[in-house]
Parts: sequence; structure tokens; C-alpha cells
Amino acid sequence: MRITIIGAGVVGCSIALALRRLGMDVTVVDKLGAVGHGSTSASCAIVRRYYSEPGMIALANEGAHVWADWENFLGPIDDDKIVFPRPGMLFIPPEIDAEVRAIVAEMHRLNIKVSILDVEEVRERFSYLDTSSNFPPLPPDHEAFFESRGREIEGAVFEEDAGYVVSPGLATQNLRDAGERDGVHFQLNREVQRIDKRDDGKFELRTEDGASIESEVLVNAAGPHSSIINRLAGVKLALTTRPLRQEVHTLRNPLSNGSTASPLLIVGDMDSGVYWRPEGGGRDIIVGSTEPDCDALDWVDDPDDYDDEISEPYWRRQSMRLMQRFPEVKLGPARGLSALYDVTVEDWYPIVDRTDLPGYYLCIGTSGSSFKTSPVLGQLLAEVIGACESGRDVDQNPIQMKLRYTGYTVDTSFLSRNRGVIQSSGTVIG
Repeated sequence: MRITIIGAGVVGCSIALALRRLGMDVTVVDKLGAVGHGSTSASCAIVRRYYSEPGMIALANEGAHVWADWENFLGPIDDDKIVFPRPGMLFIPPEIDAEVRAIVAEMHRLNIKVSILDVEEVRERFSYLDTSSNFPPLPPDHEAFFESRGREIEGAVFEEDAGYVVSPGLATQNLRDAGERDGVHFQLNREVQRIDKRDDGKFELRTEDGASIESEVLVNAAGPHSSIINRLAGVKLALTTRPLRQEVHTLRNPLSNGSTASPLLIVGDMDSGVYWRPEGGGRDIIVGSTEPDCDALDWVDDPDDYDDEISEPYWRRQSMRLMQRFPEVKLGPARGLSALYDVTVEDWYPIVDRTDLPGYYLCIGTSGSSFKTSPVLGQLLAEVIGACESGRDVDQNPIQMKLRYTGYTVDTSFLSRNRGVIQSSGTVIG
């Protein structure tokens, strides 16, 4: 069976490797000249398991095991391989409520190393963090931004072995190397401009350079261009994916003297409205937004036409929220990048499913949450395709995915195109 995947990011390359391992004839097409050069390259690549949806906790946990066993997962390749530091991650929710405790209980059920720390334990273990509550987050120009709320955080959730992939671009190249070794074909610098479903049931793609690509199965893994590819295929969904402009910024880690890196954990600070992780071996900090209610989301109509420069208001907003929690951080020259997420607008969870167009499949809405699970999502979509092409109705009989590393089984219907809206934070934290 010939399969074409549109999109050579970490998700598309993960799907390609998984399908090839099932014996499929796989071609990956992308408009860019190298794999992982779109939204993947801008990912902070944090690998953690704290999610409100139990199925996502299980998939993220499986993903963490894959990244930890990356060399064996890939098999032999010649390129350098990714580095996966695991300093742990601290989540600071607005309150330690029943929902937080339920998430932690589910993580314990899956044997994830996680604990709830009270505010005294946070101060003792991470003395550089200010434990004042900043909820709800405010814009830095708000008159009350610097005023005390008169209370402290209630505590935090500490996931002991959360980590991050140092180079998401290298991770994607590793997947390409493994795929090509096994027989995956890559056609880069080819923008898909037309998709036809012929009378013989095959898909025919026409690219900007006039090339034609035929296959029995077509996969949309096009990231921020996913909604465009759906329109080209004539496919409409109940859920909506849209490109969302994001910025992440880089500041100096004040615990480092500039030449010697200092240990620093990952922080997801819903109380202040930012998340951050170490960069440069701990010499720097990368900070991004958790999309608090006071910030307007920057939706983009055309993913090929957006402002790819960082902006002073965005940089100041995130930097100053970081400084609220980590007071030793100092403002320096504006550094960072702007890129696009591919977001499922309704709940920020990916869609991994078939469609009503026979032979057309999706792994979309994946930005902000799915780098960590990308190798697992690749295996899941490969199972979906294999089942559907063998005649199974996965709408009525969803895939029960047995996870290779952890041994747990996940009902994957929560990633269906017909799922309705998952109750989530509606942010990158999920």
C-alpha cells in the first residue's frame, strides 16, 4: 500500500517511520527544504505528563519512555542523536484543588514519579523561586501588576523526571535517518497545491513544481497548514484547527556565572502565566506563555504570511512574569523567536483519526502538546490506518492501543475527530 504524508515535522516523520515498520510504501512531502524546519524547530520540546485527560497522561508517559530509549527506538543511524536532560518539572496551579489531586492520583496509578509539595517545601527545595501568588495574571502595564496579592501559592506539583529534548530539529532528522534507512521516501521543497480523489480511489497530489504524486492513502500532518490541506481535500471537521502565532524568549539564568551552567528545573507556572525551561546547558532560560485570560490570542489567517519577528510588548510581558516568580532574573537584550502553533481551537488536544473521505487520515492540532508524544502518535495513526484499511470502523470500535514501554492500554477515542470538546485548561499546559 502506498501512503503519502503531507508534513515533514516531528509528527509526520514519526508517522512515516511507524508505517514503514508495518511494511507500507511511504512518501513524505513538505514545502520546506529540510525536515523539522517548520513549527517543530521552534518547539520547547518539554517532555512531561501532567495533563487533565487521563489518556493524554498515559500517552505522554509512554512518550517519555521512548525519548529515554531513543537510540534503541530508532535503531542504528549515523547522525548524532538527541540529548534528553531530565531535571524535573514544577507545576504551579492557581490552587491545589480536587482536579489537581485527581491528576496526581492518575499519574501515581501509572507509576509516574510525582508529588504535591506544600509552599514550605517549594521554598525549601527551590529557594530562588518567589512563592507569592500572582493569580490571576495581569499585563505588566496594569496598575496592580507589581502589587502584592496578599497571599502565597497553595503549593505545587513536582514531576521528578520530566525533561526536554535539547534539539527538536535534530530529533526530527534522527527520525528521517531511521526512516530513510528503512525505505521511507522524502520529497522536500514541494508545496502541495491540489489534491484530487480519482475514480479509481487513489489520491493524486499536484505540487507547485508540476510534479504528481499518487497513493492509496493520504495523511495530513501539515502542522499550521493543516486546515489548508483539509480544504484542498474537501474535508470538513466538527473541530477546528487554526495557526496561532507564539513567541518564546531567552534570558540569562542568574544562577549561572555565564561560563558554568547551573542546574535549573522546568516550571509550568499557571499562577503567573508563563512556563520556562533551561537552555544552553542551563546558562539561559527559555520562557513562553500559558495563555492567561488577560492576553489576546494571536490567530493567523495565512500561515505563510505572519510576523516572524519577536515583539517588544510580548517579550516584556513574558520576561516580567518570569521575574515575578524568579526575581533574580534581569531584563537583557530582547532575544527569542516567533513561530506558529497548529491548535485545535476548542480544546488544544490533537486530532488523530480517519475522516469521512475514505483513505484520508489526520494527525493535526498537535502544536504545544504533541512533541513529547509524537513517536507514540505516529504508532497510533499507523494502527488506525491499518485497521481502517482492513475494514474496521474505528468510529464504532475505537483503537485500544497497547503501549509498548509501559504496558498500559489506552482507549484512543479521546483523540477522535468526533469526540466533542475535552474539558481542559485550553492552553499549552492542557
